Amino acid sequence: MKATRCFVLVVCVSLLFSVFTLAHDNGDFTIIAMPDVQNESQYYPQVLHAETQWIVNARGALNIQAVVGLGDIVNNGSDNTQWANADAAFRLLDNAGIPYLLAIGNHDYDNAAPASRSAVGFNEWFGPWRYAGRPWYDGNYNGSNENFYGVLRINRQKYLVLLMEYVPRDAALSWAAQVIAANQDKQVIIVTHSYMYSDNTRVDQCDTQDLNTNNYGDKQWSKLVSQYPNVELVLSGHITNGTAAQRADLGKNGNLVNQVFSNYQTLPNGGNGYLRIMTFHPASNTIDVKTYSPFLNSYMTDARNQFTIPWRAPRTFARSGAVSGLVRDSGTCKRIAGATVAVGPSTAVSDANGFYSLTLPGGTYSASGVASAYDGSSTSVAVSNGYAVDANFFLKPNAPCAVNQASPSVTICAPADGAVVNSPARVTAGTTDNSSTVSFVQLYVDGVLKLTQSGGILDTSVTLTSGAHRLTVQAKDAAGAVFKQSVSVTVP
Repeated sequence: MKATRCFVLVVCVSLLFSVFTLAHDNGDFTIIAMPDVQNESQYYPQVLHAETQWIVNARGALNIQAVVGLGDIVNNGSDNTQWANADAAFRLLDNAGIPYLLAIGNHDYDNAAPASRSAVGFNEWFGPWRYAGRPWYDGNYNGSNENFYGVLRINRQKYLVLLMEYVPRDAALSWAAQVIAANQDKQVIIVTHSYMYSDNTRVDQCDTQDLNTNNYGDKQWSKLVSQYPNVELVLSGHITNGTAAQRADLGKNGNLVNQVFSNYQTLPNGGNGYLRIMTFHPASNTIDVKTYSPFLNSYMTDARNQFTIPWRAPRTFARSGAVSGLVRDSGTCKRIAGATVAVGPSTAVSDANGFYSLTLPGGTYSASGVASAYDGSSTSVAVSNGYAVDANFFLKPNAPCAVNQASPSVTICAPADGAVVNSPARVTAGTTDNSSTVSFVQLYVDGVLKLTQSGGILDTSVTLTSGAHRLTVQAKDAAGAVFKQSVSVTVP
């Protein structure tokens, strides 16, 4: 029996070694993506431990080159118990010498308050000091790992993995642009907590209200991701109304950019330990994506969680591309039916859900969206043959009168200052804001708040007692600016 066991072991090891050698010889390699593990860090540390232990055990078989975290390591960046649980799990990767790069999520900021941009806890546990001396850790922005990058050397190719803060500020995008521009010899993988939405589009101003004064997914694409020929992949998590989504677009230089979202935190056991196995195949120019739980020893095999995508832009014989998107109210995000969208020579009318779609030959076109009772909106759209472009329109409602063009400002259209009015009195107002989007308007009567309406238009009636009153309409925009106008009226 001993000889038999030895023979079987030798054969198994020999076969396994052959598999490893084949994987290494043909250049295949794997990167593991770990989305939103915060519930595991807080409530189920054994699940997180199972994930990192499996990564250590599978390193050779899968040729795992690195692990990336998609943000939200913990639920509260000020809770050291949660950080300690996460630290214990990731120490397994430290001990095995496996590179890992973890993005900051909204919950990783102190007191889970990302608007403060205070990341003391995050940097105390996963700051630059943790990676000191690691050959793949190359730099950060302003001494914080809210924004940092590393360089992996795989198959004689250098890969720059760029970790960006949650909903990046303009300064962070500028820093990232400088890093990418200075590393044109490297292929770039960007990891940031919030970028893709669950419907296979990028996050826009209506999808969330997460620090919208900064750069949500669509802004990141237009300002940074699409601008550089060496950007290949963007990974993100955060969104909780779905578990997976992905899209592919060509950047302005013709490079294919795959954008992939995953997040399993709403499943039992803090996410059931699901992670993403992304295996890169240079020979076939493909990336296999699988979703696996070491905790359950189970795969998700539906089309959203197990798929193969082209790695770099393949040759296409397509002679047209698609343009689609939503037409919405810029203030309320209400979807607008019956809007006319024109892209170059083609037009479409938005359906009951505000959706439109067009197909036309590749090229750059002027595009516009118009609808009754709204100001029109125009932009430029680059259509790529064989790909689908997401182009949304946000229309501002027509003001009820000619408004003051000073920006930002409120114009009370009615009643006029000094007017004698009956109760209830109709109050209408419009706004001008050239640098941001008006989030809401409010009506005050004698300093008392009576009504709040989304968007930049007010049209309401208010009950007034006999006598003199002061009406104030106040607006606030997405950048936090507050502006107002007041009039005095008398009720007989």
